[in-house]
Amino acid sequence: PTDSGTKIHTHPYMSRSPRAARTEEDAPPTDWLGELPPELHLRILEGVDDFSDCAAFSLASPRLGLLALRSGLARFKDPLFAVAMRLLLIERLHAGSFVGAPIMDTLNEATLRAYAADRRATADHFPWLARVSPALGLSSEVTGAGASRAEHWRLRRGEENGANLRRRLLQSGTVQHYEGEQG
Repeated sequence: PTDSGTKIHTHPYMSRSPRAARTEEDAPPTDWLGELPPELHLRILEGVDDFSDCAAFSLASPRLGLLALRSGLARFKDPLFAVAMRLLLIERLHAGSFVGAPIMDTLNEATLRAYAADRRATADHFPWLARVSPALGLSSEVTGAGASRAEHWRLRRGEENGANLRRRLLQSGTVQHYEGEQG
């Protein structure tokens, strides 16, 4: 109560600053999402539809990332999720580097080749790759007819096509992967 007789309500965590907390019980929680039940966590994670956001959630709260993986949420099991995690980690490394440090391309050829080699990879994700890495990406082209109709994936540097990465025969589903500079 104050001198005027009114009572002041304070939240138990706000009664003193976090630095003044004397015991673990006095300290404010560091993970506010941790207070929510796992079912609600899953409902939140189901609504995350961008691979970059999935990676950000997983790095911000590894517990949530593991929950999403173990629960089988599609975005967190997609091979592009691994690409998004790599991009976010590179971004964080650069943010911690000293001022004036050279910034490298966010995606490298090895990452794109690994993505193209994954049987779950799809050309539907190429626009996302182009958005997060305009300098280096993937392109797709369909050629031929009948049994020889094939989808070709290539590295793309800006607007220029580079090495062949894979060829999938559309009728049989047979996939061939290429190595080296020419593919």
